[in-house]
Amino acid sequence: MSERVVYRVSRKDYIAAGRLHSRPTLKLVVVCALIFIVLAITAAFAPPSLVGAIVGGTVGWLLLFAVMMLFITPIMLGRHYDKYKAIQAEFAIELKEEGVEVSSPDGTALVRWDSVHKWRQNDKYILILIMPKLYYVVPKSLCDRGLDIPRLLEALKKNAPEIR
Repeated sequence: MSERVVYRVSRKDYIAAGRLHSRPTLKLVVVCALIFIVLAITAAFAPPSLVGAIVGGTVGWLLLFAVMMLFITPIMLGRHYDKYKAIQAEFAIELKEEGVEVSSPDGTALVRWDSVHKWRQNDKYILILIMPKLYYVVPKSLCDRGLDIPRLLEALKKNAPEIR
């Protein structure tokens, strides 16, 4: 049991949490690295007429990925936040023995530890995914207001896989 903590998810928090959620996984990074290695080997042995296409396609793909992650995703997340009034409301969170209780003006949900799909964290946020694209944003700064973040992380580590 821990203290019930009330908080709001700011626009900045929402965008940062969305970027954390969309960050490539380790598996995806490894697969992309292997693809680049194969493309480099192919370009090294390909006829000169194909090398330009291989290099150009690879550079284009990298630029598209960078533009998506650095510009498009934050812009879209900001638009979603502005339109999604429920995320702008006050939330309350409380750790319980059986899970995490999250309340909003629209209702209360008990996310049982065994129903957490996955979770992810960085230095500022914990995302508790209850479905692949649906998650609760828990700012780690709530520790200063009474939320037992180490206990939350311990319970998540024990009960659900972390996205790396």
